[in-house]
Order: sequence, then C-alpha cells, then structure tokens
Amino acid sequence: MPLHEVEAIVLRHYSLSDSDRIIVLMTREHGKERAVAKGVKKPQSRIAGCLEPLNHVRLELYVREGRDLGQIRRAELIHSYLGKNPSLTHISAFDYFAEICNEIVPDNQVNYPLFRLILATLDAGEKKGIQSALVRYFEIWCLKLSGLLPNYAYCSSCGKCVKDDEFFAWVEAGQARCKACADGRGLKIGSPAAAALDAMTRLSPEQFVNLPPMADAVRDIGRLANGLLNMHLEKQLKSYRILEEALQTL
Repeated sequence: MPLHEVEAIVLRHYSLSDSDRIIVLMTREHGKERAVAKGVKKPQSRIAGCLEPLNHVRLELYVREGRDLGQIRRAELIHSYLGKNPSLTHISAFDYFAEICNEIVPDNQVNYPLFRLILATLDAGEKKGIQSALVRYFEIWCLKLSGLLPNYAYCSSCGKCVKDDEFFAWVEAGQARCKACADGRGLKIGSPAAAALDAMTRLSPEQFVNLPPMADAVRDIGRLANGLLNMHLEKQLKSYRILEEALQTL
C-alpha cells in the first residue's frame, strides 16, 4: 500500500535540504525505515516536535513502489522519552541505544521483539534511571534479537553447562569454553556474570535492574557485549565512550 500508518520510535534525523530532513525510524510494522519529513525545519512546521530522536510516535507514511524513502504525511506524538530537561546520562544512554539500532538493524526487516525491547528499555530508563545494568541488558538483548549472540550456555569443546559457572568467551569464534578447556585463553566471564546472562533471558529490563547490585557481573558482560558489537560492526560506536564516561559519574 502506498499510504500506511505505523507506530515507530525515532532513531535519528539527517538534514536533506534547507527545509527537509530524513527521519530514521524503528517501526513496529516494518522494522527500520527511512522517510522524508518535508518542511520540518521551518518554524511553522506542525510535526517538527514529534520527530525528535527517541520520540514514540504514530505516523502516516506515503511510500511509492520501488522507492527507498517514504514521505511522512502526518505525525502524532505518543511519548517523548527525553522530555524536558533530561539528564546528561539519559541523553547519552538513549542516544547509544538509538545508535546501536541504527547500525545493527537492517532496513525493512520486521523485528517486533526488538521494537518491544527498545520501548521496554526506554520505559525502564525513564522510571528507574540509567544504570550500567540496563545498558548491558539492552546490548545483550539487541545482539540476541539480531541473531548475533552466540550460545554461551555450554562449553563448545566438552559440552559442559556453564551458564551458572564461569566460562571463557572466544569472541571471534563465537564460542564458550569451560575453565578446563579454555586453558586461560579468551575473555573470562565470572560466575556472577554467567548467572546474570541467564537471568536476562527470563526478566524484563525493569526486573533486571531491580536485582541486587552486581558490579563485577555488569563489568564482565559489558566487556563481552562491547567486543561482540565492535566485531560485527567493525568499529566502536561514537556514543559508547560518551556514555561510559557518564556512567562513571553515577
């Protein structure tokens, strides 16, 4: 259909002309899409405020067959997650989440679980504040829902279950090794981090951040997630360093 309605989260926007922008959206119905917002940079634009990053919106898109870019005809704000006077940590974390999705998610591939993950993580960050545990939760689940998270529950060599014990992650190979098989090689993931990874599979982001503090586990998971993201994207995301500096001030 050339004209359709979507529920979306605004990830990014880029300048297209003196008055127009390209808006990058994570939609519920179609996955990541790009659309032109004509006249949105003009002072009298009625939809400019709706199309700021990290806004949850309902849009009417016009998409011609064979065109990569749609056109936004109407926009309605559902919720603004940055709202008024957001903290630097909120801005840094939410921008990081948006950059991960923008870089890792292919265009026009439906991924409703990932859409729900983004909303649930933004909700948890708004209600509970930004914590390292929430950031690590989002990284791991984003990798998982994109098909980029190896199975670290069992040793790839001997088959031993390691989800409740320490293991060594061979990031480049996408494998886990138990302590005996690893012979000290690989990225060490301590037993608290292994248990936390298992807990992530059963808990919502809000439930996960409500667990007792687990600084060592969060640190290990962060190193693992960052290694996987850097490997698959072949770069470190620009917003990562800014967020890590903001988290150190908490």
